[in-house]
Amino acid sequence: ELVLNSGVAGMSPEKAEVKCLHAQVADHLCRSHSNLVAARILEGVAARGFEVEGDDVCRQQCDVACAREKANFWYVPVKNKQKLRTRLTKRKARKSAMKAAGPDTESSATTEV
Repeated sequence: ELVLNSGVAGMSPEKAEVKCLHAQVADHLCRSHSNLVAARILEGVAARGFEVEGDDVCRQQCDVACAREKANFWYVPVKNKQKLRTRLTKRKARKSAMKAAGPDTESSATTEV
């Protein structure tokens, strides 16, 4: 009950500002369908021809019965932790390739920051 009566992304009914529109939409879709800010956002998105409730392909992302390998679509975020994991994976692959190529290639390698 505490969660259901709490504000969204630091916003409460007493505050006039709106922030984190993605959180507003998530609140609307997942909790109550009564978030007026999100309802307006989704009206605008739907008016532009987008399916705001998702479709069969989009739902694969949230369906635990759908294996990632068999999904027609899978969202991979490119920010924050996922970006760092991807960078680390690429860095490890480069190091492995350089080791396999021999010691002369390691000295000419550039480092990624």
